[in-house]
Amino acid sequence: MATKKDLIEAQGFSRRRLLSAFTGGAPGGKELEPAKPLRAVIAGIALTVGVILVGVFWGIMQPGLPGDWQNNRLIVATDTGARYVSVEGTLYPVINTASARLLIPAGEFKVVRTDQAALDGIPVGGSIGILGAPDDLPTPSALINTAWTACVDDSAGTAVSLSGKPIAAPSTGTGAVVQRGDELFVIADGLRYAVPADDANAVLRAVGLGTSDVIEVDGRWLNLFESGVDLEPIRLNAVGARVPGTDLTAGTIVHVQGSPADERYVALATGELARLSPLAYQLYLLGSAQEAGADEEEVSPAEVADVPTVPNAGGDDWPTLPLTPLASGETPCAVLGDDARTVLGSTSTELPEDRDRVAVTVGGGALVQTSGPSEEAVGMAVLVDESGTAYAIPGAVLDESAEDAASGPLAQLGYAPGDVGRVPSAWIDFFAAGPALTTEAARESPGSGDE
Repeated sequence: MATKKDLIEAQGFSRRRLLSAFTGGAPGGKELEPAKPLRAVIAGIALTVGVILVGVFWGIMQPGLPGDWQNNRLIVATDTGARYVSVEGTLYPVINTASARLLIPAGEFKVVRTDQAALDGIPVGGSIGILGAPDDLPTPSALINTAWTACVDDSAGTAVSLSGKPIAAPSTGTGAVVQRGDELFVIADGLRYAVPADDANAVLRAVGLGTSDVIEVDGRWLNLFESGVDLEPIRLNAVGARVPGTDLTAGTIVHVQGSPADERYVALATGELARLSPLAYQLYLLGSAQEAGADEEEVSPAEVADVPTVPNAGGDDWPTLPLTPLASGETPCAVLGDDARTVLGSTSTELPEDRDRVAVTVGGGALVQTSGPSEEAVGMAVLVDESGTAYAIPGAVLDESAEDAASGPLAQLGYAPGDVGRVPSAWIDFFAAGPALTTEAARESPGSGDE
């Protein structure tokens, strides 16, 4: 039987062995490496990130609907191409982008892309939209509101184009001779002047266009230019009568000593001197000058000091100088200027054979307000898309200072009043007519408003 001393020694031996095991290392002289719990933490984080990334990727590939999809969103199913406008949790198929924009308040338009499967179970209403409205609207930066061109040649039809690089430029001081049926016209600057048939050859020679080719045009092209006073011989009343307060007779061509050689006047029976511009002088020689005598009478300034002067003999809007014909190979064009005025231009570019529609730069278009011959004659806004189709926008607010400028149909379509140009209404006749773009029409079933 172990004594008490033996038990004490055994306990001490066990204590020393335990201490030696903790301090002496592993058997064979190898040290035990301490455990590294951070490895497990990193592995867990990496696994978590991987799961999140997979979820995000799957979410991108299989998108759902955002929380605010129920109202004023254009929802596009990317796998089927179907488009819907959301109204109070119901999806309404919409037939084009313009209609969708007109159904959504300005500033709230947002496109949501998802899969058709994500739309399962959502109520679907009837199709809505404006039949024939544009699907691709030109951006404000792609609008071409000036430098439109309409060119004519011996072929049938007018080549109209809207391009950032116009094919024609204004041609100052030149004139073109055109005809519509039996009517003859001279086009110069921004005006069209009718030429009476009886005096056509003489008048054309007098204005410098006797050798110009005559080009057949239609009424639409002629109407791009404002109407001027007819170019015709100047004929006066009471030729030969004494001019009150002078020794002159009515019809006398007067040149005041010391003035330029081409500064002439004609004496009027009313007691006035009318200015004869170089072009008017040529037309006067075809008219009353044959009766009054074409010789000029030289007078001193003192002799006519008390005689009043009127601005023009002939048309107030006639060119001052005889015109220059277009150069050989040049085609007459109407060119829309920055000031919304159409003037005569020319091009040497060969015109396209297909002239059935207006040529518009790809992705381009125009947003304009039509105008008449006076400042008061202002029409509505018109949108032109790249197909050359014009769409009226009734009710468009064109004044930036107006309270509803940011909420009307113009703003709904993504434009501001500052994006609107101005063109004479005659240009719109060349475009194919599209339907009017209104919110009311966009709410209707396609074609329901057609008669």
